[in-house]
Amino acid sequence: MMLDLRKDDCRVRLDAATGGAIAAFTWRGVEVLRPVSDARLRAQHGRAVAGYPLIPYANRILGGRFSVGGERFQLARNFGDEAGSIHGNAWMRAWRVVESGVDWARLALSHRPPDDPVSEWPFAYDAAQDFRVFADRLEVRLSVRNRDTRPFPAGVGLHPYVARTAGARLRFEADTVWSKGADGLPMARLAVPEEMDFGRGRAIGGEEIDSCFAGCGGVALLERPEDGVAVVIEAGPPLDHFQVYTPAGKDFCGLEPVSNMPDGINRMADVADQGMVMLGVGEEISGRVVIGVEGAGG
Repeated sequence: MMLDLRKDDCRVRLDAATGGAIAAFTWRGVEVLRPVSDARLRAQHGRAVAGYPLIPYANRILGGRFSVGGERFQLARNFGDEAGSIHGNAWMRAWRVVESGVDWARLALSHRPPDDPVSEWPFAYDAAQDFRVFADRLEVRLSVRNRDTRPFPAGVGLHPYVARTAGARLRFEADTVWSKGADGLPMARLAVPEEMDFGRGRAIGGEEIDSCFAGCGGVALLERPEDGVAVVIEAGPPLDHFQVYTPAGKDFCGLEPVSNMPDGINRMADVADQGMVMLGVGEEISGRVVIGVEGAGG
């Protein structure tokens, strides 16, 4: 089911059936987010989406394997040829529209193993997304509540594909960045090196980055001088990590506020602020993301 939300110059389309995704977001007819079809995300069946929820965890899990309470779990591969699992399973499922208005909507998803695939996620949960459109921004609240009989680790985040131009400049503050191994997973947390310091803004036109930053200030700004638009992404705790993905030669970038670092579920014992939260029965983790837009002439 498609939903069209609007407020003044902002237009947002939601695709509930395709992972509860944002299908499009425009302001004054200009793309804020860029609809992208990623063949690796096979459960989207080739549909282009402009953003999707990361539930009940963000980023990669090494080999799709993790342990909770002494029990070992194996998740199915869900991301192309990669051996592991990525971004949870909420993006793979059809969501239901609970209620909606002209400029707002609430989507919900229930995951109930074994009726729903254990290989996607072995624990029962309820998730919700609350969308509200304003004249110059989209606000999204994402939540996950434990509906299992056991505690389980969880995270949350949002994966927007932000439209970018050749001269785009990205600016955000971060204390540290995780170096990566050949498998794309974190090895060591480093002080942000000069070549990855976006504190004063850096061009990203030809630079390929796929890294997780920590200790972020909560605000990222992408300036697009060619169309006079700046996209502002704001997120507060627990979305304290920022996954930046700038594929070379593409007209989009992934600027992802997330609660947990990649493979955080397997680093809970040795990284105090890795970001996964152990949810007790009935407990919830939630996060709020604001995608705002500024333009020449206000």
